[in-house]
Order: sequence, then C-alpha cells, then structure tokens
Amino acid sequence: MKLFSGCPGIGMAVVVLVALSLLFTGCTSPTDQRIPAANESLGVTPGQGPGSTDSTPAPASTAVSSSLPYGVTISVPADWTRQDVMTEGVRDYGTATVNIANFYSPCTILNDHSSYITLSVDFDQNPGRDFEKYINNATVAVQKTYEALTHAEIHSYSLKIAGCKSYELDFQTEQVKSTYIFTSTEYGMYIFTFKVPNKPRAVQVFQGEIVDIYQSIRINPPVVDVTPYR
Repeated sequence: MKLFSGCPGIGMAVVVLVALSLLFTGCTSPTDQRIPAANESLGVTPGQGPGSTDSTPAPASTAVSSSLPYGVTISVPADWTRQDVMTEGVRDYGTATVNIANFYSPCTILNDHSSYITLSVDFDQNPGRDFEKYINNATVAVQKTYEALTHAEIHSYSLKIAGCKSYELDFQTEQVKSTYIFTSTEYGMYIFTFKVPNKPRAVQVFQGEIVDIYQSIRINPPVVDVTPYR
C-alpha cells in the first residue's frame, strides 16, 4: 500500500495507523468458503443427501455451553463457530453415524487460514455390544483411510467422559493430528473428533484446548426422537 501526503507529520501518523491495523489483522474464524457445507461433514463419505446448515458464531465470553440433539451438552471457547448438521454418513473411522454438529476454532497461526481446529460430534445409535471390537474396527478404518500418507502414529487410552467408559484414539501423520473419543452409553455411541494441521503452533493450541472441552461434555437421555435429514 502506498500513501501520498503533502504533510510529513500527517503522512507519518497515517503510516503508523496502517501499521497497527495490519498488526491486529489476522484470523478470527474460518470464513464461509473454508467451512465445509453441511453435507461435507468432517470425515464423512458423501452420498446420503444434504442436511440443515446453521452456522452460529459464539458470543464474546470465556466459554459457551452448547446443548445439542441426542442429549449432548458441551462447552467450547467463545470464539469458536458452531455448525449444526444432522446428516448421516460413513466417517473416516469406518462407521455410519449421525454427524450432529461441527465446531471450528479461529485459525491458530496468523494468516494461515487452514490452521483452525475442528471438532465433530457424532452419534451411532446401534454400535453393538462389544466396545473393544468397535474400537479395534475404528482403528483399522482410520489406518486404511490415511494409509496413503507417509507416516502415522496411533495410540489409544481409556478414560471417562460424563461418567461413561470411553476410549481416546490419537492419530498423527505428517499432515494432520487427530484425537477421537468414543464414549459408550446405554443410548448409543458418541464420537467426538478433534483435528488440526500438524504444525507446531497449531498443535500447541490444540493440546491446550481439547482437554477442557472433552471434560465439559455431559450426556443426558435423549428426550426427543431426532431424525437426521436425508
């Protein structure tokens, strides 16, 4: 940008103001062009029709609690954006589930518009009774989904989410870092998937955010029969 001024003092002030505006111009949240459409949900194999897109920016506060269909309540940072989806599809962990909603963080690296964290919340109403088999199948499916990538690491841990038995599956390639949390309940299987580009700054923010988010999860009995859009 070139500035033209007949007065040196005024020209210097304008330059300073422009410099400050550039300094504070950066990423807040992904634009509509970068947020997938509802029928392009995270980790979904397309083919079962579009859903309802309702993208709602969170208010400016420390955190915001979101009540979702199927009895899920979750708190995310206030500057994250929520997208209601409600579509069925096959996820990258190999199972056809309902993608309830997605959340998107602001980008974590200045001027890198692909550096935002994504969180998808999915529900499988008929997961079967063998939790360990479900996790094993999911692990194999994730490996197959990303087998073209040059390097992958997978680790799994057991934990409790909302008092329910859960498995955390951590997956990492040179391009992406992901954490899948599978929570088994009497109502069905809930899957919370976090993803971020595998870049040091983005991963640092990712690791600082996701623990608070998954510790905030509450699961209540679904009180309304919610039918996904097809």
